[in-house]
Amino acid sequence: MKWRLLAIVSLFLLSIAARAEDVLARVRHDGVVRCAVDMTPGFTQIAASGDAQGFDIDFCRAIAAAVLGDSRRIAIQRINTANKYQALADGTIDVAFGMASWTLTRDTALGTQFPEVFFHDGQGFMAWADSNIKTLADGRDGTVCAQTQTTSIDNLKSMLQQRGWTMRPLEYATTEEKWNAFAAHKCQMVTGDRSELTGRRATMAGNVAQWRLLEETISREPLGPVVSAADARWASIVRWVVLVPLIAEARDVTSASIVKLPPGNDVELNRLAGRDPGFGRSLSLDPLWARHVIEQVGNYAEIYDRNLGPKTPFALDRGLNALWTQGGLFYPPSLR
Repeated sequence: MKWRLLAIVSLFLLSIAARAEDVLARVRHDGVVRCAVDMTPGFTQIAASGDAQGFDIDFCRAIAAAVLGDSRRIAIQRINTANKYQALADGTIDVAFGMASWTLTRDTALGTQFPEVFFHDGQGFMAWADSNIKTLADGRDGTVCAQTQTTSIDNLKSMLQQRGWTMRPLEYATTEEKWNAFAAHKCQMVTGDRSELTGRRATMAGNVAQWRLLEETISREPLGPVVSAADARWASIVRWVVLVPLIAEARDVTSASIVKLPPGNDVELNRLAGRDPGFGRSLSLDPLWARHVIEQVGNYAEIYDRNLGPKTPFALDRGLNALWTQGGLFYPPSLR
């Protein structure tokens, strides 16, 4: 009798775990995609209307468009780097964004997975413009503000060990604490992904010219959404939602032109336009899922330009984030 009871309890617990791992079912039941973010300007910010906007937010919206048919059905939650991976593992959130660099440990040892890269970055440094620090070597004996439990602090410590410098890291638990310390002159430099440094310089109070972004980049930081490793289907959904805007850009399909695509024999274009009735079956999605993404959110160029491009305060050049045809690193697979 005791063993039978244990077996029943075990089966019950396994059924709960199985339901917890089915993120798509959970999202459809709740009617929203729950995305964790940080507040890196250009990637996430709150508009005067109270709505969340930014590069990360648009990709959260793209996931909602694909799985729910409505890009507005998102719930944004702010979770710092130290806690976002646990929140994914326990099902508190569905996708995590926000300066999340793809590393071996984060992809294999934390119960989480990186489905795809959507932004190529690297760690840089910023100093006060009126200081003597014009190159990274000029600050070798100074202080630098960094966020703890991030790849930035690990990269920094590795660099200092390799170069034998006496530069002293000052570690802070949150992004705000790091930037507030730098603004208060508690450190001579601040470090983070270059996109973060550019975004903060463009939005912090005061004259943007008061800060100097140094030329040197000390790391590779491939950024992208993070999901639970327990649900392979959800990881595939997020991967292809990231890839569809890149494929659309490569095929010169925009949010405006997708409704005008003429019928034809091109498999990719037919799938983007939602004309393949079997498209989406392997992901348990509606055949129109890719069309919803492009129509409601846009291709990659539209997303990038809207949030980070030349008409924004950040004016980030596409650089490595261009398509391979334009000298960048993005070379998306086929939508066949």
